[in-house]
Amino acid sequence: MAQIEFHGVTKRFDNGQEALANVSAEFGEGSMAFLTGHSGAGKSTFLKLLLCLDQPSRGQILVNGVNVTRMSGRRLAHYRQHLGAVFQDHHLLSHRSVYDNVSLPLRITGMKEKDIARRVRAALSRVGLLEKERLFPRYLSTGEQQRVGIARAVVTRPKILLADEPTGNLDPELSRDIMKLFEQFNQVGTTVIVASHDRDLIESMGVRIIELDQGVIVRDGMDTRRDIEAPPDGDDHG
Repeated sequence: MAQIEFHGVTKRFDNGQEALANVSAEFGEGSMAFLTGHSGAGKSTFLKLLLCLDQPSRGQILVNGVNVTRMSGRRLAHYRQHLGAVFQDHHLLSHRSVYDNVSLPLRITGMKEKDIARRVRAALSRVGLLEKERLFPRYLSTGEQQRVGIARAVVTRPKILLADEPTGNLDPELSRDIMKLFEQFNQVGTTVIVASHDRDLIESMGVRIIELDQGVIVRDGMDTRRDIEAPPDGDDHG
């Protein structure tokens, strides 16, 4: 399990835009939370910093007490082995089977084929696609393709599972099914953070919601009506 801490994190791009402005937040081990806010509010930047796909301009991001923003080389590679990531565009390899797509993260680590097979089939079983392991992505529905992406993200048994608009291309019923999958992974101890603009759906889940507006946290908690004081009008974060 993983404890995550953001301490005064700011991300300013070269054009001067601040995607995040002095953000501080903590996520307990085995917790689940949603990030929400309008397009450009800073949700994706928040996740990219945690994935170490980008670096903050200021502040620290600690995972189990370790400052991940200073990691490089083998330490960074090892850290990423404990992360699972799901995106709106699931980036499946069209010329590879479902099984091969899900097994890819394990093959990178050099795991034995027997162990890969056990892990892949367990992951596919969890997302309800075991019987489709030999199909190619083009033969799957959009919802099934997203579930393959989730299986690939969890096949390494990550301590942290991050998802960026995972239901953006799905209808409401499929969206609820995907969110329930994330809830199931959280129930076995995985720390789960999901970025989503679907307010009705995430409020129905009954878990913590963090709302970003212009890179600033304006709401945090189970009750999304509880506002945090917003920055003064003159403090424009772009």
